[in-house]
Parts: sequence; structure tokens; C-alpha cells
Amino acid sequence: MIKTSKLLSVMVVAALAWTGTACDRNLTSINTNPNGPVSVAPPSILPDAIQSAASNIWGTFQGIKMGLVWDQQVSEIQYPDEDRYIIRPNSTSGMWGLYSGGLVNAQAIVDQGVSTKTPNWEAVGLIMKSWMFGILTDYMGDIPYSQALKGASNVAPAYDKQQAVYTGIFADLAKAAQEIAPSGLGFPSGDLLYGGDMTKWKKFAYSLMLRDAIHLSKADPTTGAKEAQAAIAGGVFQSNDDNATLNYTAANPNPIYSDHWIGGRDDYGMSATLVDTLKALNDPRLPIYAQPTPADPTVYAGRPPGLISGPPNANVSRIGALWREQPNAPIVWESYAEVLFIEAEAAQRGWIAGSPASLYAQAITASMQQYGIPQAQIDAYLAQPRVQFNPATALTQIALQKWIALFMNGEEGFTEVRRTGVPHLLPGPDARLSAIPLRIPYPDDEAKLNATSYDAAMTAQGLSPTASYLVTMAQPVWWDK
Repeated sequence: MIKTSKLLSVMVVAALAWTGTACDRNLTSINTNPNGPVSVAPPSILPDAIQSAASNIWGTFQGIKMGLVWDQQVSEIQYPDEDRYIIRPNSTSGMWGLYSGGLVNAQAIVDQGVSTKTPNWEAVGLIMKSWMFGILTDYMGDIPYSQALKGASNVAPAYDKQQAVYTGIFADLAKAAQEIAPSGLGFPSGDLLYGGDMTKWKKFAYSLMLRDAIHLSKADPTTGAKEAQAAIAGGVFQSNDDNATLNYTAANPNPIYSDHWIGGRDDYGMSATLVDTLKALNDPRLPIYAQPTPADPTVYAGRPPGLISGPPNANVSRIGALWREQPNAPIVWESYAEVLFIEAEAAQRGWIAGSPASLYAQAITASMQQYGIPQAQIDAYLAQPRVQFNPATALTQIALQKWIALFMNGEEGFTEVRRTGVPHLLPGPDARLSAIPLRIPYPDDEAKLNATSYDAAMTAQGLSPTASYLVTMAQPVWWDK
């Protein structure tokens, strides 16, 4: 598929040609490929927007090394640099690549939706932008936002404060959800997430709004409560059928599978933090999340975090076969279980009506049902004293179970352990920091290519523009109070 950024460049060239003389127009006509498209409709742009964004977000560094490893669900067993908080130059450029990939495509969808008066196109573009910008700012803090995606008119955008980014995201999600028309023109093809079902896109918009609202539980609970109430009133996910799930095929494999296990690579095992938690709770998801150790098919064991030299790899469980051995393993962007956990926390905080205990049990149930766990096992799990809802420790219980349910969703898992402090994660003995990282640094190239804006953003966040990556990683983002 031709990348949209290239197609947009062709469109610009064509537009400039028409402003010239008749001779210029004739020359352009001679040199124009009649079979090369100069305008691409959103149904043809959306697949690349979805796939390229997923590759950036769940790629080698951000999705695994700075997501699943840093929230201690997965461990590095071959090259444990990131497990010790040592990062390589420009290793965060993959996430920054959203600006030239998924975000550009999403903006093109928005623009065509506006110009053709097709509300559903604009809405899906806004939802995609909000999802990507949300992940970017949660990882990095202040980011280019209001001045981003302007093309050649602004190649050195200023950075917006994270609070302002959140304000913009809430506004865009509300606008998108309100203008969706389920029976209107949308995406008869190209929608890899929902198959053109605009009602599900609307639920996704409100569910993302709910996710972002709970992130403000400490930084701005008044806004968080208001946005959570609006999301619930608008209509969030109601079952696992609503999950924002990107399904893959053998021909187009899951990026986690293709990046890390094709060709015999064996870079990752399970973290002892997660495996020990699942074992202590008799959690039936353990044999789904993990495989037995190569040395003993009856044993599940993880590698402790932050070690230069850990246990023999034969004694470490690998990630479950669903992801490790299946190229068509899905990636869940946001799940019904996550929505229910957020509702449980919001109810416990008094933001919304509802029973925190009931919502908590429903959330655990929804997570297990995602993996086909029988109801009898779910009921037995919920009946355990350590799992049963306790109002005195409710927020901790909700956060812990949510962290378990977010397995393989590294970016949101990393956000949640920073926001809640649950579970209480400790760096390993060979780690370079005394506490877990609180953000990922900007790409090294940004300090060179957008120096003025970069310097201003670092200073505004209490950092020297020349701060080392370790110092930067120890500085919390705005919502992390």
C-alpha cells in the first residue's frame, strides 16, 4: 500500500503545478502518471493509519522494552539493558514516528471528512488522533500538539503542556462521538478495527474519554470526574464484543510476534513480579499469559527485574503461546474489562453512581472471559479472600487486578503503575535508577531538529535541555502526582 504521506506529497505537487503558466501545466501533464492517484479516500487511508500506528506503539522499544518490561510483566532474558533502565540513542524515535505515520494519516482522514462534509470520516480521524496523542503524552509529557501536523508550514512546532493536550483530546473525543451517524457514509472497507460499525467507534470514543479521565485522578480530579460522567452518559463498551481489537493474519503478523520471535529470537521471558502475583492468587490466566519453563513443564517462573545475570533461561517461563507462537494474535487497544475497572474506581471515588464491588467483579469476569476461562473457575477465583472486594483496600485491589488484566498492553500498564503505585514495583539490584522510570525521553534528534521548542519544553517541565536520559526518566509527567 502506498503510504499516505507520499500521496499527500503528490497532491501538493499537483496543486502547485496548476498555479503556473499554461506551459507549466502542459509540462506537468506530460510528466504525470495517469495511473498514479493524487487523492485517496479515507477508507483507503484508514488501514495504513491503524497498522502503522500499532507498529509504532507496540514495536520493539516502546511496546515491549519501555512498556511491558517497565511495568514488570515481561523481562529481558538476552540483553537486559532496558530492564536496568539503560536505553539506546534514539530508541524512542519509534514512538515519535507517529507524527510522520499514523497521525499524518489520521489528520488526512479528518481533513477529507471536513472538506467533503462526511462526519463519520472526520469522527474516526479525530478518535485515531486522540488515541495516539494520548499515548504519546502519557509516555513523554509535553508534546507538539496544537502546532503539529501542519506540514511544511511549521516544521518546528512548539510543545503543548500535557494538561492542554488532555483538554484538546477530551474536546475532540466529544466532538467525534457526537457527530457520528451510524447510518451515514463511513467505511464500507478498510476499517480493520470495527469493520465499518460506526456505533462501535462511538463507544470507543467514549471509552477512550473514560480512560483519559481516570488518568487525572490526582492531578485534576474535578475535570476527571466531569469527563468520566460525560463518557458514561454517552455510552462506553458494554461487552467484550465492543473491544477495540486489531486482528492480524499470518500474512500480516502481529508486530510483537514478527519483531521478536520470527527467526528464532528469544529475547523475552515472563517477569517474576507478574508470575509470582498470579501464582499467589491462584489465577487461571497464568497458563495463558505464560508457558512452563523449558526445564520443567510443570513449573511457571519469571525472571526478577533489573539483573545483569539472572537465572538460567531454561528456568524462565516464556510469554504465552497465544502471542509467542501465533502470528495472528490480536492486539487489544482498549477492552471492556479495562472500562469496568475504570468504572469501579470512579464509583469508589464517588465520581459516578454504581456499586464498586459489583463493577470490580464484572471487570475480572470480563478479563477472564476474553480468554475463554470457564465460569466455574472465575467464580472460584472471585470467592478467594484475597480477591474478594474489601472497601477498606478497594482502590489497591482495583488497581492490582487492572494491572493483571492489562497484560500485553504495555503502554497503558506503564501508565497505570505510575499513576496508582500498584503494584509497588522495585528496580532490580543492577538497575541504573532507584525507582521505576516515570517517563520516556524525547528522541535525541528532536534536540537537534527542533532545538528551540525542545529546550523550552524541557525547561517548562523542570528539566535542563542537556539533562541525561536517566535524569529525564526520573521526572514525573503532569498527571503523576
